[in-house]
Amino acid sequence: KIFARGFYKVNSGLLVFMFAAVLSYCFFIETAGDIKLLSPSQVLYYNFIMLINFVSNPVIAALFFAGWLAYTVKSWYYVSGQLLLVHHQFVFYSTVAFSRMRQFKSWCYVQLVISLPFIFYAVAASVTGIIFHHYLMVFAIWIFTLLLIAISALVYINMVSRLIHERGRSWVFRLSSRWRKPFFSLFIYQVFDALKLNFVITKILSYLIITWMMFSLADVRHEPRLIALTVLGFVTAHAMLIYQQHKFQLTFLGISRNLPYSLNQLFANYLFSYLLLFMPEVFWLFKSFNPVTAFGFLLLALSFTMLFHCLLYKIGLAMNRYLPWILGLFFAISVAILFGLVWLLVPVCFGISLILFNGNYYKAELKA
Repeated sequence: KIFARGFYKVNSGLLVFMFAAVLSYCFFIETAGDIKLLSPSQVLYYNFIMLINFVSNPVIAALFFAGWLAYTVKSWYYVSGQLLLVHHQFVFYSTVAFSRMRQFKSWCYVQLVISLPFIFYAVAASVTGIIFHHYLMVFAIWIFTLLLIAISALVYINMVSRLIHERGRSWVFRLSSRWRKPFFSLFIYQVFDALKLNFVITKILSYLIITWMMFSLADVRHEPRLIALTVLGFVTAHAMLIYQQHKFQLTFLGISRNLPYSLNQLFANYLFSYLLLFMPEVFWLFKSFNPVTAFGFLLLALSFTMLFHCLLYKIGLAMNRYLPWILGLFFAISVAILFGLVWLLVPVCFGISLILFNGNYYKAELKA
């Protein structure tokens, strides 16, 4: 109840996307052309192509295993973070009273529940593998499954068994101990200290979006609407870091409301913070387009970012409300871009952001 349920609650958007996208692709995709030309048995065969490839193609299987491993590592980070919360400290004093074997079984059960989405795909692929006589791959799937669950249980036991002690200073703080740290740079230090995995995943996703958009539509790569959609894509990829920025400000920088900063100064501070966060994307813009065009699309990116950020002051730290809003804004802005309203979006998004920020900054509370 503490770890598995909380993990699903926090990652509900990602899990729903994975489940819906993969399930619909495997079972409901139709072939191009007139589907009526195929018999029902042939249609069923095409619907199982993904699963068949999974149990027969080592490359696809390796990609699946890599995704599962990344998902498992993400669950380790989540559980370790929950163990550090004050109201979960009792776990350190209760579970260690059990035998090692009982602890191992309990943590295996926790990881089994957390891994249910991937286990569902593993079961479906195993059934397909048995039908098509790919027994070796089925064996490899379940060995990998058992190893991940067992290793996860050992990782959790190690976490709980260690004495609680103050964490040593990270390399980020050792390196920057003598640097001046302006207010707008504090979240950047937080990213490189505690959100490294989130940052790396976000930047990989941003890179894939830019690469796919620019190369798949290379013949119109200088079309403003295409560039605007690409900008919207990589800003949306940063949605979780934007959420973490707001959470960081409410959790650790609550005192900032008492500092002599005006709302306009605070708004500018967040702009500078996101500008630093977007440095790889800024480099791509100025490398690929002329300076005037690049600067215009940089303003567009910052306007989208501040809209996503300031929305949190209105809805709070409720992930189940934040993700639908991000999805809705993504589609609404995409439609506006397709209708050629690219440059109108800059003042509109900045204007809405300022209204939300000025009206809700001092009302925002630390609540989920």
